[in-house]
Amino acid sequence: MDRNEAIAFLNEVFDKCTLLDGQYFCLKPPNPASLLSKGYQIHMMNPLHSDDLVCMNEILSRYGLLLKIEKDLTIIYRP
Repeated sequence: MDRNEAIAFLNEVFDKCTLLDGQYFCLKPPNPASLLSKGYQIHMMNPLHSDDLVCMNEILSRYGLLLKIEKDLTIIYRP
């Protein structure tokens, strides 16, 4: 995803998913060596709860983005 799309996604998430208050978000610039995606990625540093996922799933699908959950890191990206 490009930078403007990442920012628009985050703005919508902050507006609609109030349960995410206090989450740490980081916008990672494109990494040409990444096999996961070729654009910006959004990293969240705390584990998501099921209520957070329900809220985010609708927004993720509208933007055509995917979610990868690792131990204490959630990555949002465009494949």
